[in-house]
Amino acid sequence: MLVFLKSKEELEGFAKAGAAAGRVLAKLLKAVKPGVPASCLDEIAREECEREGGTPTFLGYDGFPAAACVSVNEGVVHGVPEDIEFEEGDVVSVDVGVTIDGFIGDNADTVIAGDGSKDDALLIEMCRNALKAGIDASAPGNTLGDVGDAIARASGGYGLITDYGGHGINRNAMHADPFVANEAKPASGILLRPGMVFAIEPMIADCRGGDTTVGPDGWLVLAGGRSAHCEHTVCVTERGARILTTRPEEKE
Repeated sequence: MLVFLKSKEELEGFAKAGAAAGRVLAKLLKAVKPGVPASCLDEIAREECEREGGTPTFLGYDGFPAAACVSVNEGVVHGVPEDIEFEEGDVVSVDVGVTIDGFIGDNADTVIAGDGSKDDALLIEMCRNALKAGIDASAPGNTLGDVGDAIARASGGYGLITDYGGHGINRNAMHADPFVANEAKPASGILLRPGMVFAIEPMIADCRGGDTTVGPDGWLVLAGGRSAHCEHTVCVTERGARILTTRPEEKE
């Protein structure tokens, strides 16, 4: 496994793309409301990526037909946004990437359309907690196993999706080594070093286990219960992880 360390100049390129991806995701999440069709988010993603001076990373990736992934309720990731309106209480996961000059920012979050249940709100909170734990563990001297172990321990006992996870990011390559598992043995795997860039993305479901299936369209990944998906692109620095895809509201 070959993991490239990024130069200072490259990291600034990733930071620019990451900031743009964070702004695009923020606008997509605000658009999630009852009565709004999921396809509207695809339109917004295309427009906002262009406004940011970039292109939608996902569009055409392995044939994917949209600029953003929109997965609802039992759908956990890779959903194609269609002309189906969100309903009150839907749990909606939105994943979007922006490419600028070959540099990529990849991020995701989950929200509720309108008013939802306390159980669904807690599910999302635990997924965000798992993301934070993984980021906090992404410090030099730790290992990828420490990151996966931190995610698993912070997942609140929900069904942890382990078939999918985070990934390294290189220039012009959204998916690269290393794979960032959502569950791993501590002190295992590669040693984290400053200059590494990767996406951390826990996924959990309100069911036992984390088994998944792929829907009839060949894209949507389905879990055994209502699901949440959160993601940030980070780089490892001497002082710990730097989040590259921070959204405007997360800075406040």
